[in-house]
Order: sequence, then C-alpha cells, then structure tokens
Amino acid sequence: MTYKWMGLLLICMILSGLLLGCSGQGETAETETEGKHTHAAASWKVTVPPSCTSEGYAEGVCVQCGETLKMTLPKTAHGYTEEVFAPTCEAEGFTRYTCACGYTYDGEHIPSTGHSFTEEVFAPTCEAEGFTRYTCACGYTYDGEHIPSTGHSFTEEVIPPTCTEAGYTRFVCEACAYEAEGRPIPAIAHAHATAEIFYATVNRDGFTRHTCPDCGEVYDDSYVRYRDIVSGAYVDNTEILMQGVDTSKWNHDYGASLEDVKPLNWEALRAAGVEFVILKAGSTLGKDPAFERDYADAKAAGLQVGAYFYAYSDTPAETLADAETLLSWLTGKQFELPIYFDLEDDSLRDLGQEGLMALCTTFTARLQEAGYYAALYTNTEWLYNLLDTDWIKENLDVWYARYVADLPDGSSAFSLDDRDFTWKDGTAYKPGETDRRFGVWQYTQYGRVEGFTYRFDFNYAFKDYKSVMAEWGLNGF
Repeated sequence: MTYKWMGLLLICMILSGLLLGCSGQGETAETETEGKHTHAAASWKVTVPPSCTSEGYAEGVCVQCGETLKMTLPKTAHGYTEEVFAPTCEAEGFTRYTCACGYTYDGEHIPSTGHSFTEEVFAPTCEAEGFTRYTCACGYTYDGEHIPSTGHSFTEEVIPPTCTEAGYTRFVCEACAYEAEGRPIPAIAHAHATAEIFYATVNRDGFTRHTCPDCGEVYDDSYVRYRDIVSGAYVDNTEILMQGVDTSKWNHDYGASLEDVKPLNWEALRAAGVEFVILKAGSTLGKDPAFERDYADAKAAGLQVGAYFYAYSDTPAETLADAETLLSWLTGKQFELPIYFDLEDDSLRDLGQEGLMALCTTFTARLQEAGYYAALYTNTEWLYNLLDTDWIKENLDVWYARYVADLPDGSSAFSLDDRDFTWKDGTAYKPGETDRRFGVWQYTQYGRVEGFTYRFDFNYAFKDYKSVMAEWGLNGF
C-alpha cells in the first residue's frame, strides 16, 4: 500500500470518530460555549484536503447548537514512484524515488560496471599510420599505439606517345593504386607515315602526301610547281652542251630477220664524240627490238640516255594505254634525258588541233604522274601548223626536228665535227647566236660516224637535263 492511500485512510478514521462526539461515544471534538455544552458534529466535510506538503481542513455542524465547526487535518505522507537507473560503464546505478509534489531522493548507489572494449585493427597503409581502435558498447573509443605508414611501392608504366600527343611514364603503387606522372615523352610526329609522291604534271603542281598508319591523318607538303621543273620549250642557253644521236633498230645490222638486230659498238660511238643517245623504246605496234640491248650497252659506255615512243593511236584512251605500256618498258631504268612522245605520223593529221592536243596532254601527263620528265618530239610543220604552238611552247619541253638546208660540199652526210651549215629558212647557225633554242635540236638525218654502216640523226642538247633529273628525282633518279 502506498503512502498516499495510508493518509486517506487515516483521515477517514478521524472523521468517523468525530461523528460520535455529541453522544459521548468514542472520541469527540468538543468546544465549550459558556459552559453550556460540548460541540459535537454528526458529520464532517473536507473542504481543503491535506497533502504531503500542507495541512487540510474539514467543516461540520454541531448537533446540539447548529454552530459551524472547523477542524485541521494533518499532512499526509509522501507517495513515491520508483525509477531505476542501472549502472553504466562510467556512472553508478541507483533507484530514484519521486513524489508527485516534486520531492525526490535517490536510494543506495550501485557501482559502475566499467568499459568493455572490442578491438578493431587498422593496418598501416602507404600513406596512413596503423593502430588498434578500442570501442565500448557505450560509444567511448580510443586508439592504441600507432604503427608507421609503409610508404608507396611503385612500378613504372610507360604511356607511349602518339602522332599528336606526347607520352609519359606513370608510377603506380602496387599496394594502393596511387598514380604519379613521371617524365614526358615527346610525340612521335607521324614517325611511321608513308609518303606518296604526286609528281608535277602539265595539269597540276606536285606534292608529297603523307598518310600516318598510327592515327590515319593525311597531310600534304613539299609542293612543287610544274613551272619550276619545266619553264616551257625555250632555254636561255645558246651554247651546245652535248652532241648526240638517236637510234632504233634501223641503225643496226641484222641477222636472219629484222628482229635479229646486231649490237652497236657504243664504245666507238663514245670515242667518236657521241655524248648522249635518245633510244626508240617502241611504238603503238610494240617494243623496238634494239631497245633493251642499246639501253644496257649505251649506259655501259658512259653515254647519257633518253627514250622516245612513236605514236599511232588516235584516241586519248588508246594513247593512255600506250603510255602504260611504255611505263612497263621503262621500269627499273634510269634516264638522264627526257622521255619523248613522238607525234608526227601522217595517219593522225586529220584529228585536227584539238584531237592531237588531247593525245599529247594525255600521254605526257600520264608519264609525268609516274615520275618521268615527259616531253614532245615534233617538227616545224607539226609544231606551227597542226598543234597548239603557244600552249606547247609554254608548257612542254621540246625535242625539235628542223634539218639544215645543205650538206657540206661534195659530201653525202654530216660528221660530228661539222658546224658550218644553214637552217632551212636560210639563216646561218653558229654556236653563240643569241636566238633562242629548244632543249634538244635534231639538226640532220644525214649523220655519219666513221666505222658505222648506217646513218644517224644528229642532235645538240642545250639543257643540262641530268642535273634537272637529279634535282627533282625524276626518270629513276
């Protein structure tokens, strides 16, 4: 039973005793009035209930005189509720008693339990120290002795450069994957690029195209203007630089057939003063049977060599096929003089200027694309009457056939030493004249070299072609 209910029971007992006061039964609450009688109430009414902090009051009416009576009620005892505080790791335990009036007190204290730790080990890393962490269930924690960090353990990795970006070395820690950049490696600048040469032609300037297999980039450089290689048909020089001949199977002795040509004595030609030769490679009808041997023997004798192709085809398509055929014959050979397109056959006259020029540009441009110094062989009639004279003089080198008018007195042929002759137009030719020259001049078909049966065409060169080929990498140079 709580203290509160015990107090209420006591009040009830007092009040019930007072009810019996007037009849003289039990304990009475009496008040004398002039000696007349003792007050006694039959019942009492609690007007102010007592509490654990203050007294209460009750009122009643005297059964004899009707006077209102007042009686003091004593304080009640405290009525406590209990709150138990269990001991913790750091705090004592106890029971707290609390009355509704606010009065409180704590009972006997129970000692604290103390911390109960669990251990968590943090191993040292490359950059952080290691330690053991002690943690209690209450949340309290502390770290034990620290172990030094291990430091990084690096391996070196090479990031290779590309054509457009620099590479570098990278250091990677084996333990924690931390990365640090090392030394730079310069970009390789398209180091593996392949170069394709686009030679200058009558139709376009030349350049070198580079294709990088690493990144696929394509770029052009080393531009070459066609005009820098061929400045037209005329040369400024008027001095004869070399004298030479041109040959075909018709300059040879034969065996059983025209195909069975006998070799020329190229050493004898060289000794006689022949410095260069322009060989007939062939024609639309096929390769000249003397071409391969004459090329090898002339080279062996120390002569500078050029070649020409005699045209019969009358369409650009057929002429292009002729050019491809000639290119197959020229493969593997090196020529100090140009490769000439011989445009003079009577069967082609009716094509007119436009048709003939189409053949000329088709053939020469294809050879130039393949890296050859392609030029034109023609004569006065064709150059001035059938072809586009101005275009040719401006764009092509020319091997010009214009024969002198007269042979030396009493002679049927010219020798290599003859110099005093006249042009067909009647003007005298002498070395050193200021009139302009073409690159090569074929001045006679009546040339005789001592020791040889057949006549030769004699030619003068006014241009240092070998230097041109070497400078621009043409004709196999």
